[in-house]
Amino acid sequence: MELATKLVQLRKAKGWTQANAANIIDIQQSYLSKLENGHYVPSSEVVDKLCFAYQIKSSELLPEPNKNQKIHYIVSVLVTISIVLVVSGYLSLFFPQTYYTYKATPVQIVQSEDVMLNFHLTDEYQGEMFLQNISGVEYKFELLAQRKVSRKENRWLIALGILFFVVSVGYLGFYYHNNNRTI
Repeated sequence: MELATKLVQLRKAKGWTQANAANIIDIQQSYLSKLENGHYVPSSEVVDKLCFAYQIKSSELLPEPNKNQKIHYIVSVLVTISIVLVVSGYLSLFFPQTYYTYKATPVQIVQSEDVMLNFHLTDEYQGEMFLQNISGVEYKFELLAQRKVSRKENRWLIALGILFFVVSVGYLGFYYHNNNRTI
């Protein structure tokens, strides 16, 4: 039952006029009229005043939350998580799948052999060629190769996303099957 309808029934059960009820509740009659017509939703302070005046609990006055809305909210969150997991795994957003191999050659002749690089492997594309100073030695890095690898972390993300999706659809189906309702 809606709040507005319940307020009208409570007032009529007490035998009060709208003006009398507004006076007892300690609110404006125009405000009570708008509450009874469903134009306003009362604040928690007004709900307390209404409950005190009509001698009822707030759980009796306020409508119960719709269980279907709660179920749909849970399922929509699970489906959203599943989509994010599948997409991030498929597009390798967290775990890149391409590795780049660069050949390192010193730009100037190196006197000391403290730092001697031959190759550099990274999952970040640096361009066809780039320069970098490492321990005071300038190196020129040239791209030799790139290769795609299939990372199991991405496959796990996709599998986890599919699992979340199956669980959410299963949960929704189980809920409606047990409550004999249609979606």
